[in-house]
Amino acid sequence: MPDTAVTPTTAHDPDFVVELAGKRISHFCSLTAALSAGLKLKRENAGVTVKVYDAREKETA
Repeated sequence: MPDTAVTPTTAHDPDFVVELAGKRISHFCSLTAALSAGLKLKRENAGVTVKVYDAREKETA
């Protein structure tokens, strides 16, 4: 697993979460920023599962 941390783009409540191998790595307020970070992590960790999801939907599911 990488030591690199991806930081959120803004400071208010997260809307989108990025997970690497089932572990929450970071959160973002825009889907575009979350997907960009997820793609970067996937390129750096080809064999590891990367997920990007809407935090509000997962909380209610």
